[in-house]
Amino acid sequence: MRSFGCLTVLLLLCVVPVAHAAETEVRYLSGLGKDDPVKWQFLCDHGPNANQWSTISVPSNWELQGFGIYTYGRVAPAGGWTKIHGVYKRPFTTPATWRDKAVTLNFEGVMTDTRVTVNGQSAGPLHQGGYYAFHYDITHLLKPAGQPNEIQVDVDDESSDASVNRAERRGDFWNYAGIFRPVYLEAVPKTFIEHLAINATAAGVLEVDARLADRSTAGVTGTAATVDAQVFDLSGKPLGDPVIVTGATLGGMAHLSGKISNPRLWTAETPNLYRLDVRLKINEKVVHTVHQRFGFRTIEVRPGQGLFVNGNRIFLKGVDRHSFWPDSGRTLSEKISKDDINLIKEMNGNAVRSSHYPPDRHFLDACDELGLYVLDELTGWQAHYDTGVGRKLVKELVEHDVNHPSILFWDNGNEGGFNFDLDGDYAKYDPQTRLVLHPWAEFPVGVADTKHYPTYEGLQQKLAADPVLFPTEMLHGLYDGGAGAGMQDYWDAILKSKAGAGGFVWALLDEDVKRVDKGGILDSQGNYAPDGIVGPYREHEASFDTIKQLWSPVIVTPPDSRSHAYAVTNRYSFLNASRCTYEWQTIEFRRPSDALSGSVVLASRTDHGHSLAPGVSAAWDGWGLPASASGRGKAKADATRLIIRDATGRVIQTYVWPVQGIASAPEATAKNGGGAKPAWTETSDALTAKAGDVSIQIDKTSGLLVSASRQGHTYSLKNGPRVVAMDPRPVPVRGQTTSLPPQSTAAPSKLVSVTHAIEGGDLVVSVTFDGPMKSLLYRLKPNGWLSLDYEYAMSGVHEYFGIGFDYPEADVKGMRFFGQGPNPVYQNRLAGGTLDVWQRSYNNTMVGDPDDLEPGDHFDYPVFKGFYSGVRWVQFNTTEGEITATLEQHPDSPVYLQVFAPKTASEKLLGQVAVPFPSTGLSFLNAIPAIGNKFGGPQTMGPSGQPALANSEYKGHISLYFGTLPKP
Repeated sequence: MRSFGCLTVLLLLCVVPVAHAAETEVRYLSGLGKDDPVKWQFLCDHGPNANQWSTISVPSNWELQGFGIYTYGRVAPAGGWTKIHGVYKRPFTTPATWRDKAVTLNFEGVMTDTRVTVNGQSAGPLHQGGYYAFHYDITHLLKPAGQPNEIQVDVDDESSDASVNRAERRGDFWNYAGIFRPVYLEAVPKTFIEHLAINATAAGVLEVDARLADRSTAGVTGTAATVDAQVFDLSGKPLGDPVIVTGATLGGMAHLSGKISNPRLWTAETPNLYRLDVRLKINEKVVHTVHQRFGFRTIEVRPGQGLFVNGNRIFLKGVDRHSFWPDSGRTLSEKISKDDINLIKEMNGNAVRSSHYPPDRHFLDACDELGLYVLDELTGWQAHYDTGVGRKLVKELVEHDVNHPSILFWDNGNEGGFNFDLDGDYAKYDPQTRLVLHPWAEFPVGVADTKHYPTYEGLQQKLAADPVLFPTEMLHGLYDGGAGAGMQDYWDAILKSKAGAGGFVWALLDEDVKRVDKGGILDSQGNYAPDGIVGPYREHEASFDTIKQLWSPVIVTPPDSRSHAYAVTNRYSFLNASRCTYEWQTIEFRRPSDALSGSVVLASRTDHGHSLAPGVSAAWDGWGLPASASGRGKAKADATRLIIRDATGRVIQTYVWPVQGIASAPEATAKNGGGAKPAWTETSDALTAKAGDVSIQIDKTSGLLVSASRQGHTYSLKNGPRVVAMDPRPVPVRGQTTSLPPQSTAAPSKLVSVTHAIEGGDLVVSVTFDGPMKSLLYRLKPNGWLSLDYEYAMSGVHEYFGIGFDYPEADVKGMRFFGQGPNPVYQNRLAGGTLDVWQRSYNNTMVGDPDDLEPGDHFDYPVFKGFYSGVRWVQFNTTEGEITATLEQHPDSPVYLQVFAPKTASEKLLGQVAVPFPSTGLSFLNAIPAIGNKFGGPQTMGPSGQPALANSEYKGHISLYFGTLPKP
């Protein structure tokens, strides 16, 4: 049957045929997904391998199988859209047990216009609409059991209905074609239950609409029948009494109503499911039984108050997801569905919008099982179906998906692609009467607002109004911009609002397709498809970790000097914080002289914390650190690490709190050891200082470092420390591509004096300037460490400012650093890092741009180049040898490390994600820029997107060591 029985049940019936006459039997004519396809005969009339019979995998999109022509919806190909006609054929037989059964031929999805014949005869009318399940009764077309039948499926990728093309094939996503979802036969008794629709509320009320059908030749239509329904938990235990309706009419609808006491309710946090068995009886004989999973829950949209599930307010931590895999297009698998849901939940998300079409059945099954709120969408990207075809597709959509408790709302199109004539049709097939949304618009007016891409100012205005606001697209990702950038400001505003209900980030993944017609390269259609929080193969980009941290359901703040208690906030809507586990660790960080990265756990303890109800904050006393470590040679650990896991064991948050003074701990390395007393030589242009086998040269005309060497090997760190800064960028016009900003606008500093002296065994070179740089103090120690104390003045608004050096990028092979990692940051995307020692190899990957990749390559994340926060020391592995830098961090004046400038896409593809970087190799900055998103510059994205205000003199301390560090 089409509407009931999850895929798991169908699979079981397929593998182990059920002989009992009352059960539905299923046989697949295709594979279940991309990993187990079945070969059919195939012929198409355009593109590679055209006009010759061959075989093709079913299900699949034919472009990924080497046929047809790749097209991207909103990009018109030269010469217009070529309609490609494909023909599929395959033989099949039916078993003898189906002799007296009604048999339907079911398609879960075919792109786009589909004509089906069985044994040369039409199975039914043309089907139009590529993303919807449909079926034909083929009982009368079948040959006797055991004899070969032939199915032929004719598919046109372009529809003969112009509105179908406008809604589906001119959208902002890849077009594909062919039988891309499973094909199967169902056999049922000729008197049977054709469809179920369930409404199960949080109060335990259960209502079931059962459509009864009769295709027998005995003429029993109109005969009175009995229908009964029994609820079971998933272990098979019955709950409550059966619900029975007598006198039901075949060919009509039976309505059953009952109540279950105290059911376990379904939410994304508590995905409790039940099974409903519905039986059809004629003359007290069971003629058909169907099984349907469902959940009890109630959805309410309360203007002025928010979104509620089962009476509790929820916030949608959502993403927009295309059904997509690079190697197979829209043909997926149950594994990909579950992996994607677990990926969203790993990011602490709880919601997904099926952009811009209904997803696979197994995806919705998994959302029910694992717990994810769903917006299920009728296709229509800025254009809509005509009413005639639209009404058929709404019926197919709702009847196929109606019983999934994960679905909160129906989306009637997208961004103006709304056919208002269809709004009332959803309730015809949905006894839950879920709200119908118009994503992008306020609809229903005064009730729900799904405004796309609000600016921060616009977001605040809408959050102050009564309509419940949850943008169904926001913070549009592009390359490394958007998504996590600005999320801190947006999420804080939403959580504090009276009626905000979260939102959906565009988008979950980069939709880069593998072009088998171009040697297997990945193609993102310029900047149309690289919008993801993760890459096409689900590689984590930096925004993933940012969003994960900001969406954490449990927030912990450590004690301060005035309190010994931890402040804990439970942002779950239904779960007590005691359901989580809290692993406490005292840790010791690796040192610059170590060969390894990471940290050593000195002691650990796991507990469940205290009871804390959803939505409540409290101070937890008597909670925290494990016992001190012993026998490790350390009197005191470097930090406390807290790892929080949810009830499934998934890590939802990791905190690392360093002990006081850890910011300057690396400096102890710079003071270790002895060596020869420093000496110097001078020329008219340079001062050369030596300590043992180390030589440092300072330019006497600029006061800057010229070079360093050890045992005759030169290191090319030079032309610094010099002041780098940039004036603020103009606010870009929303939606327009911005130009690459200039690299620096810092005024030059004029040298005033250079003096040197021996102080306490160190050679000290003192340099003064007139200009932004005020002074430099070089101190070369006998052990070979060079320390630099600098002071510069900066005032006014700037994108970035600090000091920098030149170093050739080609000489860098990697780095190890102690700081917040592993990803680079921007001013409006600082969250997501974890304090630790990180090892990174050099890469030149540009986030989201597949033009960097060779066929078969995946993105290499995290990217290497960019701004890093919380860095205490960094060690570069170069072709010239190791260079170690330590720096002091102060909470009230953080210093950011810049490592070169990331590669960017061409200027015409940058949207508004262009970011200014100093023209340096390495910089130590007191302010760094923010990054925009596809449509909006960072200035429109909230307080953290604004340029920094400099208003004082800035001091810094850096120590450098050239060569391999000696062991302590």
